[in-house]
Amino acid sequence: MSQRSLTIALFISLAVNLFAIGAMVGGLVIGVRMSEGRERAMRSGPPPIFAAASALPEARQDAYRQALRGEARDVRRSLMRAGEARRQAWSAIADEPFDPAAVRQSLKDAQAIEAQARTRLENRVVDFAGDLSLEERRALAEALSRPPSRHRDGRGGRESRPDRF
Repeated sequence: MSQRSLTIALFISLAVNLFAIGAMVGGLVIGVRMSEGRERAMRSGPPPIFAAASALPEARQDAYRQALRGEARDVRRSLMRAGEARRQAWSAIADEPFDPAAVRQSLKDAQAIEAQARTRLENRVVDFAGDLSLEERRALAEALSRPPSRHRDGRGGRESRPDRF
């Protein structure tokens, strides 16, 4: 092989190696950014009904949170029961013989459990609001009726919605 061929081969090898290293580093950077975005989306904060406490004066915030805490334990248990009922319903799709009516009924039962839990929590908020002044009720109403916040994903201000499919 001539000197010129070796030089050309050396530059080609250098270019290929630089390309491979750049691709690996780029892949790592993209992977890290994607995982950071996923973590940010998962840390969305408290549910809106609990976050609404921040709209109240400090003296009322603790009372509001305390009022919801007791109900929240029962609601959490109910939601876990509903989730289990829903999982069992979906699993029943694989049963033989397949009974669509039973699956629908199980899903309907899960929805009813969720609705009852939500109703109890929302009724607790309404009961709490009865002890507030007009100004405090207006602030709470505004906070509760606000649509869920959107999360920025860190890419030039584009917004993402983790609750969408």
